[in-house]
Amino acid sequence: MKKITLVIFLLSAQYSFAQYKDQLSTKVSVAINTNLETYFFAEKLAVEHMNDFVFDHRGWDYTHQPIVHYGFLHFYPYVNAPVITKISALLQQIKNTYHDNSPTLNYLVNQKEFPSRGSLFDGDPIDPDHLEMRIVLAELTDSLRSFYKFANVGVFIKENAPFYQGALKEVEKDIDASSFPALEKWYGKTYPQYCIYLTPGMPITKGEDNYRGFGPRIISPKGVIPAMIMSSDQMLPLKSDLSSYTSFGFDNAGVTHFLTKHEIGHSFVNPIIERYAIQLKKDSGLFTPALKQILAPHYINDWYVCVIEHLVRLGEIRTAVSMKNFKEADRLRQLHIHGEKCVLIPMLEIKIRAYELDRKRYPNFESYLPELISFLHSLSPSTINEQVKKFN
Repeated sequence: MKKITLVIFLLSAQYSFAQYKDQLSTKVSVAINTNLETYFFAEKLAVEHMNDFVFDHRGWDYTHQPIVHYGFLHFYPYVNAPVITKISALLQQIKNTYHDNSPTLNYLVNQKEFPSRGSLFDGDPIDPDHLEMRIVLAELTDSLRSFYKFANVGVFIKENAPFYQGALKEVEKDIDASSFPALEKWYGKTYPQYCIYLTPGMPITKGEDNYRGFGPRIISPKGVIPAMIMSSDQMLPLKSDLSSYTSFGFDNAGVTHFLTKHEIGHSFVNPIIERYAIQLKKDSGLFTPALKQILAPHYINDWYVCVIEHLVRLGEIRTAVSMKNFKEADRLRQLHIHGEKCVLIPMLEIKIRAYELDRKRYPNFESYLPELISFLHSLSPSTINEQVKKFN
């Protein structure tokens, strides 16, 4: 009987996964996703065969990211295993098609966490432009699940629980869970959940202010679930082992605010702005050389993106006002207008008050959006340049 119990225990340790998830409110959760961590451990090994993929480069120094560094050392004995050579071949196909791993991350968060099999809900996210990649992503997921079992990834994640839990706590202290229902109320739209995933295993090249955030869409029976995948954003000095760390690479309030407020805000704006793409393209002349110059450092390179970024930042500011957090609203104005040079926000703030004061006529942001599009259309290049001069 003791022998059977021991076997069951060993099998449980080998195949169980250590899921770390904290519920900050009824809708907002922060978690470590086993699929994502497994993927990045495998990608790091696959890159030894591929040379590079996104921010992952063969032979580069990742000692500033403890899980990346020590995870690579831990799993390196499997670098030439058949499962890794197969994964590298699949990743090469994905790289050739997308030049990015974002579609893979989007697919993986829509799957049950390893070692479980199948979709998280009914159906997988499908790219209509590359239907053939669905088969590749499904095959990659099966291979990653095999790697998870073969290399005992779950054991590694479980044994390093203090590091993963420490990363969660660093981020959670800077997330304002109350801002999510305030966003819903201001936009007049609700989502079933909001999922934030930390990926300590995601490679980011060394350098200050280097980090990555990606917003996948989880498809659920209750509707789309906005999500955010966050890499570490702090460069840490190398220590002797993972148990020695007291900082975990995620203690950056500015980045956390940006990725959990601004990027989630895109979930409310982007889907409804798409129907105005033709009109905004016609208004491209409003993206004057002066406006383009001050926005270029912030990766805003055309009028369409300019409008989206202004509206998302507008929503951040007005949500803070609606919460009567005027200090935060002023901080956001300073950041977005003076720092990030979204110089049309002052005019949009005046215009948006008609929406806020008449929610009976305008029950949601979508119903008022035509007024904002019309207002922007009415602007002249000279008015735009005046705003640039005023706030530059």
